Amino acid sequence: MKTIQYTENELTVLVQLLDIAVKAGGLNVAEAAIALTKKIEMAAAPDDQIVEPFLAEPELVPDEAGSDESLEENS
Repeated sequence: MKTIQYTENELTVLVQLLDIAVKAGGLNVAEAAIALTKKIEMAAAPDDQIVEPFLAEPELVPDEAGSDESLEENS
């Protein structure tokens, strides 16, 4: 195992880079990015603070919402 020391700012930038990688690579890199982000959050958190992962609430894209209604009407 290797140990690297990062500043808080460097950790923030690293998580932002992971986010960009997921947006560019999609699901192919999402699982690895989540695992690395969790490790970063755990390392950056104070010892007495438990970090829970932040998950966005799913939402329908407006085009999808309209197509759902039209599918129901055609049935």
